[in-house]
Amino acid sequence: MGLSVTGGLWLFGIGIAQVALWPRLPGLSTALCAVYFSLVLVLLLAAVLVARRGYGRPSKWLMVRGACYWLLPFLIGAGWGLYWDRAALDARLPPALHGTDFEVTLQITSLPESRPAVFRYGRGHGSGSTALDVQFLAEVESAEHAALVGQKVLVSWYGSDRIAEIRAGSRWTMRLRLKRPRGSVNPHTFDYEAWLLQEGVFATGYIREKALRPVLLEDGAGLYRLRESIRDRVTAANLGFGRLLRALLLGDKSGLTDTDRKVLQSTGTAHLLAISGLHVGMVAGFFLLIGGYLGRLLSPFGSWNSRLLAGSGGLAAAAGYTLICGAPLSAQRALIMTAVAISVWIWGRRVASGLAFALAVAMVLLLQPLAVLNPGFWLSFLAVAALLLCYSGRTVSGPDVFHASESRSTLAKLLSYVGQYIKPHTIVAVRSQWVVILALLLPSLLFFSGASASALLVNLVAIPWMGLLILPSIMLGAVMPMGISGFCWQFADWQLALLMRFLHGVDGRFPSWQWLTAPGWWVVGLALVSVLILMLPRGFPGRLLGWCMLPVVLAPALPWRSQEPTALSVTVLDVGQGLAVAVASDDQYLVLDTGAGISGGWSAGSSVVAPYLVGEGATEIAALVVSHGDRDHAGGAAGLAEVLPVSEVIAPGDLGARLAGTFPRPTTSTGCTAGERLSVADLNIQWLWPPASPRVDGEENDHSCVALLDWRGVRILFTGDISRKVERRLAALYPDFAPVDLLIVPHHGSRTSSSATLLDWSQPARAVFSAGYRHHFSHPHPAVVQRLSSRGVKLSNTADAGAVRFLWLAGSVVPEVYCARDSGRFWRTLGPLSECG
Repeated sequence: MGLSVTGGLWLFGIGIAQVALWPRLPGLSTALCAVYFSLVLVLLLAAVLVARRGYGRPSKWLMVRGACYWLLPFLIGAGWGLYWDRAALDARLPPALHGTDFEVTLQITSLPESRPAVFRYGRGHGSGSTALDVQFLAEVESAEHAALVGQKVLVSWYGSDRIAEIRAGSRWTMRLRLKRPRGSVNPHTFDYEAWLLQEGVFATGYIREKALRPVLLEDGAGLYRLRESIRDRVTAANLGFGRLLRALLLGDKSGLTDTDRKVLQSTGTAHLLAISGLHVGMVAGFFLLIGGYLGRLLSPFGSWNSRLLAGSGGLAAAAGYTLICGAPLSAQRALIMTAVAISVWIWGRRVASGLAFALAVAMVLLLQPLAVLNPGFWLSFLAVAALLLCYSGRTVSGPDVFHASESRSTLAKLLSYVGQYIKPHTIVAVRSQWVVILALLLPSLLFFSGASASALLVNLVAIPWMGLLILPSIMLGAVMPMGISGFCWQFADWQLALLMRFLHGVDGRFPSWQWLTAPGWWVVGLALVSVLILMLPRGFPGRLLGWCMLPVVLAPALPWRSQEPTALSVTVLDVGQGLAVAVASDDQYLVLDTGAGISGGWSAGSSVVAPYLVGEGATEIAALVVSHGDRDHAGGAAGLAEVLPVSEVIAPGDLGARLAGTFPRPTTSTGCTAGERLSVADLNIQWLWPPASPRVDGEENDHSCVALLDWRGVRILFTGDISRKVERRLAALYPDFAPVDLLIVPHHGSRTSSSATLLDWSQPARAVFSAGYRHHFSHPHPAVVQRLSSRGVKLSNTADAGAVRFLWLAGSVVPEVYCARDSGRFWRTLGPLSECG
């Protein structure tokens, strides 16, 4: 009942990984540490003592020894994971210091990312401006507050005109306004807060340039300067697709355009830009070859271990390249597996692929226990696992047909070579792509709410193209003198242009990215079984049964949907300082506002609202209501329309027509004039404001659409950003207004709104604020919170609770309330305004 090394590594890795899934982490008190180490010591002693009895002893002793062997690596891994995760959780800016200014000296530790500068509300600096918004990671060397020293911070420099000085490795003195790492929390969307925790970011912040002009102390040096110099060389080459070349060589994706990202996602080729085994293996192989030749040249001058020299060179080059490209998880995995392969080659031994794979998983988790929160971890390792499972114990080879029969003609030899060698390898390539796509289908649905329908065929062309022509020329250009490197990079740029033209052609003519509903847990379990069975080697008994399960697994993607209980769902999404509300009734979806967005930059519509709706099963939006033209309400509209078709856009004045003109698909537009009505499924909407007037342009706060949503007696009041003046007008226009079940508090809880008049008129049972966490506008205002609380209103705030979902079932007037931050993740905390459950 012993435990193999492979099994021990898996148990060690599982012990580390499972801690990241705990809902809460205990504090690392002295007592807890003492109990834990005592338990490990007792198990270790028990394993040693029982082992000395031998296998001839009673079976109960063998069971005890087996239990010890199995528990020890798991407990050691769990202890390391708990220590690391607890330390990462504690290494964040204390809440009391959130929003405080600090004068610091820091060193930039990442390649700075820049984009055209915008003001706070999305207005550009003008066409002639050279100002840029820059973001970078930095390590604090000295600060006014001792807790900041040695910590990693994510810094934004808005509207900087000193881009030439902001370089990796440079040291600066500056004043920062720092904030506790925090992000919006919504179902089916990217967990920014978890990413900050994985990266070990102590605080985020921005430069207070007016308070203290940043002073450059020293230019970059060492590895940082090397990364920056390589990026400068690529930029100086003035290549048409230099942005893709930088991504392939350095992992720097800051220059990618929205068009690039969209076509790569649609065709299932985004993985080509991830620094992975293809990149690391190519670097290691090149220097392994150079080391081998060097060993042969030096052999006459002494006793040299040519394998040791070649392997050391290849491993050192692979490690150096991994550091230069920023050491992403996929590169770490490739480096570890490359190191194992080179080591056993040097020693002349064989190591099972399963052991190398388990070692890579354990090493990555040892270095970064929170890696399991990163989609890249699962995509990278699952792809390798699928190939190992599929080709376990199998090899592909072909006969040497050019020497097998010297009497045959050259044409006959070539045809024989094609039939006996190229054909089997082509089949292997197709099967490999099929297996990888099958293995990554479920993670793609869970992490990205969709999959590419053309990925199999496209990757059969794109991967060899990238591996045989583009990557070698890029790598060669990085190590060659300037003249030769320019030629290599120009060739790579030409090939990238052809590849992107091919991808654009495929994207326009074949089915590409398909947005799909997030599967339920029972579907996930069934999908895992199906995929595992289908990936088994050919000839395995019962392998074809996997096909029988796929129709059930893919059922959520079919046009028809199972009949669900009649319900009304109202979700106030967490979009920071903005507003976005998703309403669902009878499989029809209504969106009220779309959060903020910047032209050519981040959009709450495409990053938050659309993924949430797709994850819930939406295929189109029956009506999009934009309350008024402020960026924090209307900025995400275009991004949302790029993902999901919008049947109708409703906004005050001619704002709807202006917005519809920016959508990629034809959309009708109407106004939200007081007195008119709209029906979406069994949801009735009555517009209460604004009145019909030619002076309504839809841009002012007091032009906001005010709507009463009625669903079987459940009443929701949507108010936009109206002020007290409009609130008084509403009370006068509708004196017999009945109490509402839910109030979307106007203007994020500003003190200029939510007057006593509004609250006495609407008499809400519940109210929800949509505001940024400890934003400088200080929404919601304490007076507004007190005014609502004194009336017994149950309050929720997206800054405290994340997305808040209210669910009314037919016949019920009391909703079920779900808060996204109350989701069993130890890094998420609920604030005081969190009425959940």
